[in-house]
Order: sequence, then C-alpha cells, then structure tokens
Amino acid sequence: MSDKKLTQKNIIEPPYFSNWADLLFPRIANAILPFISRINWITPNIVTLVSFLLYVLGCLFLFIDLPYHLLYTAILLPVAYIGDCLDGQLARTKKLSSDIGNYLDKVVDVLKIYIITLSLAVSAYQSTHDVLYIYLGFTACFFFNFRYYIKLETIFSQFNKDPQYLIECGKRRRELYSLKEMQYTKLTKSLPGKVKLLWLKHRSIFWVDEAEFVVFTSLGALVNRVDLVLWVLAVSQVLIATWRLFERGYQTYKAPEQLLDPMRK
Repeated sequence: MSDKKLTQKNIIEPPYFSNWADLLFPRIANAILPFISRINWITPNIVTLVSFLLYVLGCLFLFIDLPYHLLYTAILLPVAYIGDCLDGQLARTKKLSSDIGNYLDKVVDVLKIYIITLSLAVSAYQSTHDVLYIYLGFTACFFFNFRYYIKLETIFSQFNKDPQYLIECGKRRRELYSLKEMQYTKLTKSLPGKVKLLWLKHRSIFWVDEAEFVVFTSLGALVNRVDLVLWVLAVSQVLIATWRLFERGYQTYKAPEQLLDPMRK
C-alpha cells in the first residue's frame, strides 16, 4: 500500500462509533504507520506484544517507588496505547491479518483493564492505607467486564434466534457509515448544523473505555492523584454498565430492530 492510501479514513471510524480518546490516539498511529510499515521485521503481533509489555511496565511504575516513577507511567501508557491502535492498521497495510493476531489483540485488551485497575488500587492503597481503593479498583474492573458480558450475551441471544443476525448487522453498519457521512457534510453548511455536529462528534466524552482509562491514569499520574482516577473509573463503569443493562433488556424485548445497529459494550 502506498503512503497516499494511508489516509485518516483507513484508521479512524466516523465519530458516531468512536470514543473521544479514540479520536486522538489513532491519528498518531496513522502518522507513524507509513514509517513502521517499511520495516520488514516489524509484524503486527510484535507490535501487539511490545505494546502490551510497555503497558504493563507503565502500570508497574504506578506503585514501584523510584524517582519520577509516575512520570514514566504518564509517558509509557499513551505510547503503549498508540501501539494498540497501530497493530491492526499494520496488519491491513502489510496484508498480515490473522485469526491468532485478532485473538491476541482482543485478549490482551481485556487483560489490560485488570492490570491497570489493580495497579491503580495498589498505588492508592500504598499512599493512603485506605482499603476503599482496593474495592474501587475491583469495581472498575468488574463493571467494565460486565459491559462486555452484556454485549456478548445480547449478541448470542439474537444469533440463536436468527443465524443471519451478524450478516444483517454488517449491512446495517455499512448503511450507517454512508448515512452519517452525508449527514455530517450537510451539517457543516450552517451555524446550527455546526453546533449539532460538534455535539455529535464529542457526545462520547461521557463514555469511558480502554483509551479513556489510559488518558485518565496518565493525567492522574502527572498530578499525583491516582486516588481520584480510581473514583472516576469506578463510578463511570457502574453507571455505564447499569445503563447498558437496562438498554439491552429494553431492546431485546421491545425494540429488537435497534440491535442491528453497531453494538457498543
């Protein structure tokens, strides 16, 4: 693939599907992709593993008492997440996509949430000796993964009722991509439209996923407020999981047609 084809559209989904932090890191990955793709020995799986190791190291620095250890966390976690955005794009660029690579990427993504919440909890406990932060770390981790369970259980339920469900979801996703592109183009032609577009692009600021875990932890490390990060992550995951629990229940029994839309955890 030539450098000209490595455009923003290759890496960033429309704002309708993206979290606010996931509109930042992929842009950086997109910028370095042409350079990385020229290095023959760098494979997508190598990027995944190196990214994971940097992530673990960044989390360890949360509670390892060394000079400037929180600064290392603030640097390493964003770098690791850029690698997490890069591996899939590199696989598509080099035509090295594989089932094992996709599996590895998904598995370590979930494992990272356990590692970062545990590290935050240990760090906060070391600083305060308050066991509450251990519970907050557990809460953030559990409810994040509970969101995954709700999503997967909903998908399995629909697939069991209709084996064509996933195919229909793919069609609906492509339709939404085209529809949103046309809507965004139309909205840019007026001031009220631009205001609405601003909201559509950034309404996901209320959502907290993997990228936001990294952003909040890095910022918390910079200002030495890991305890505050735990509160943000725990409360956000409880609220989001509770919303998803009732939303998916309503859609399953009252509005199953909505389950064809791209399903977020």
